[in-house]
This record gives sequence, C-alpha cells and structure tokens, in this order.
Amino acid sequence: MSHKPSSTLANYIAAPLGTLHLEGVQIGRFRIERAVIHGREAAINLQECILAALDETGRKNATKGGTRYPEPLPMGTPARALATEIEDHLEDMRRRKLDPKTVDATHRTLKLLLLTCGNISVARIDYKHIHELWKLLRWAPKNLVSDPLLKDLSFKEAIVLGKEQEVSPLAPATEERHRRFLVAFFNHLVRGRAIPSSPMDAFKKPEQDYTIDPSKAIRLFEDEELQAIFNPATFIPWAKKPHLWWAPMIGLYTGARVNEVCQLKLIDVLEERGTWCIAFRKTMDEDLVADPKRQRQSRQSMKGKGCMRVIPIAKPLLEAGFLDFVEDMKATGHPRLFPHLSAGVNRKTGETNARYSQQLVVDFGRYLKALGFPKGIGFHAFRHTLATELDVQDVPEREIALVTGHATDKRERVEVLRTHYLHKRPAVTRAKQMKALELYQPKVELPCYQRGQFTSLLSDNSKFYP
Repeated sequence: MSHKPSSTLANYIAAPLGTLHLEGVQIGRFRIERAVIHGREAAINLQECILAALDETGRKNATKGGTRYPEPLPMGTPARALATEIEDHLEDMRRRKLDPKTVDATHRTLKLLLLTCGNISVARIDYKHIHELWKLLRWAPKNLVSDPLLKDLSFKEAIVLGKEQEVSPLAPATEERHRRFLVAFFNHLVRGRAIPSSPMDAFKKPEQDYTIDPSKAIRLFEDEELQAIFNPATFIPWAKKPHLWWAPMIGLYTGARVNEVCQLKLIDVLEERGTWCIAFRKTMDEDLVADPKRQRQSRQSMKGKGCMRVIPIAKPLLEAGFLDFVEDMKATGHPRLFPHLSAGVNRKTGETNARYSQQLVVDFGRYLKALGFPKGIGFHAFRHTLATELDVQDVPEREIALVTGHATDKRERVEVLRTHYLHKRPAVTRAKQMKALELYQPKVELPCYQRGQFTSLLSDNSKFYP
C-alpha cells in the first residue's frame, strides 16, 4: 500500500478460477496500485486493509467536519442490514419464550432505531445514531410506530410533528425501558460477532433519584381507611362480582401484587399438611400446551422466579367464607378463580396482550375515589400496608419477603431462601409465614360470603374468559 495521492477510481477486474484483480484503489491518501486476490481468506485480509484505511481517513476528516466512520469489523464478520438483524433478534426472543409483550415492546423500540438510522449495516451504527434516537424518543408523536397515518413519516418529519403537538417528555421509567431494549439488542450483536462493540456502552443507566415529593399520597392504608373500604354499607353494593368481593380481601391479607391475585386458578388454592394455602405461581394452560403454534404455555405471568411462593391463608379470610367461594367456583368447571376478568386477546397471534388485573385496577380506583381517597392510592397499598406493619412488629426482612415475594437485596434474592426452605422443608417456611401473619391484625371486619352468593353470575359461562 503506497501513499501516492491520486484521483484514480477503483477498478475491479474479475478473473476466472475465483481470482480477483484490483488496480488503482484510492482511499484518501492511501492507494492500492494492484492487488490479486486468491480465495476467501485473502479477500478478508484485503477487506481489513480497506476498512483500516477508511477508518484512518475518517478520523482525519472528522476534525474537518467530514464524515466520521465507525470502527472496522472483526475479521470475517457478516455485516448485515439493521432490519434483518432486528427480525433475527425478535425471533431469538420468541425462541427463548420471552413474554410476547416484551417482544412487542422491544419491536417498537427497534422500529424507532430503524427510522433514525435507516436500513444501514449494523456495523455502521455508532453512539451518534443513539444520540439522534434520543431526540426522536423525546419528540415522537403518540403511536408513531402503530398509526398507519404516521408510518411514512421521516425522522425529521416525526420530530417536527411532535414539537407541533407539544408532546410531553418520556417518563424516566419509559426512557430506561427503551435503553434496556437497545442494550439487549446490541449485546446480542456483539455476542454474535456481528459488531465489535455496542454503541450503547456510552449510555449507562441513570443514577436513581431519591427526591421525595411531600405532596404525593403515602401508599398504605391506616386502620380507619381499611374500615371505610370494607364497610358493608358501601362495599357490598359495590362488590357485585366475585373479583370485586375477594381480590381486595386477598390483597389485604397476602400483600400480593394485583395481577398475582387476579390471575389465580382454583389449583392455586391448596391444602398442605392441614394448612390451606394460596400459591402465587405460573401453571400450564392445557389449551395453550396442546397448540404448537402458541408462544406461551401459561396465561399467568410473574415478575420473576423469586416471586413464586406459597403462603398460608390468613384466618380472617377463612372465616369470611373464602373456601365456600372456592367450592362454588369449582362447580362452574372453569379453571380460574375470577373468570369474569379478561387479559385481552391479540387479534394477530391469539395471545393475551394485557394483564388480568387491568379492569380491577380501574374499578377499585373508582371505588376509592368515591370514598374520598386521594389520587395515587390504589390496590398496591395493601402490599405496602402488610409489609410496613410486619416491619413495625419487628419481623425480619427475610421473613417478610417469604410472604410478599420481595428480594431482600441485590446480591441475595429471596428465591434462594425459598429454594432452601420451601423445597427441602416446607413446614419450616409455613411456620415462619404463619408466625408473621399472626402478627398482622388490621382492625377491620370483613363482610362474610354466603354460599351461592354469585349464582346468577356464575350460571352464565358465556361471560367467562380464558
């Protein structure tokens, strides 16, 4: 390779028997007078030389406002187009049986990346493209990737429209979700040696902000508030469906997340060595398992493996007639505890596209609002209430976590405790949980369920959802 300046353009001359001749290739101040290529390895070596020259030229031009070139590819790397890599990444997520909602959310983020970069080689995407993507995320009009009327907008047109609409900035949690999806995508490419490094390495997770908003409602219930919620004069007229009646009571005495409660099945209510328990877990749905086209085996979802737990049913729940309700539900032949709740159905895939808890969250929020509760308090306050009260009673954090399914810290997950206690000696775990729950005695009297209370609703299974 010589350094003689020249304006000669590359001249490619194909020769027979797999031989390639190149003459007069000029890259900036670098020049290849003549090259004869025999075989794949020689072609790869030439590619590296050309990319090195392009990189050197790019660095010099960058100081003059010219084009900046990314790092050269590793030897023999197949540099494919962004759209192709996106499809392969999504397919790999499906192969790993990730939640379809996570796959869809990742797809939306990567569509915005494609709009920002264009369908270029993934090897040419650098941190400057990501900076541009942040601009698009800041100003993207609502439903940019899903509205047919907006699908043909260019990068600049989308930003102009977003500014005209004065769209609100992304919530920090939403922006972090986009960042995580991008990190996962580029790390996938790095591991596959499609790119030498990830452009997301320059974009770290934001530091956690511990600023407190003193005007924000405290998300737990005091005794008088619980009494107001379960006051028969207001609760019974409101709780006209099984999930409205029982979900708040289960939330109160288990501290479970709202979706954990709403997706319960009858087999999740079980008797273990004479103790009635509720299992928060994922179990297979027979119709999904029988259909090979389905991406999932269960309509239930859990936040993580450590959240799966079995806890004793508190005495007040039993006294309120919970097991009588379970028997009434068994008579319907439906597998779920609250079949009137729907998780929605994706029209394209037939998969559930939401959570069973969505309608209950709305209904319970309206109920609290009608009772005069401030904005910001909802079902999750039951979880805060139980955990806080157990802490006040000096219950160790690890034992609180055995009930709530929380992680004790970043290094030691509760799932480790569950593995050692639950599978080897479940009686030890139950004893710890029961001891903790016995200390939790909110000053509230639950309305009692009457056997056959929801007969009219349960007799019409056309209103049931999978």
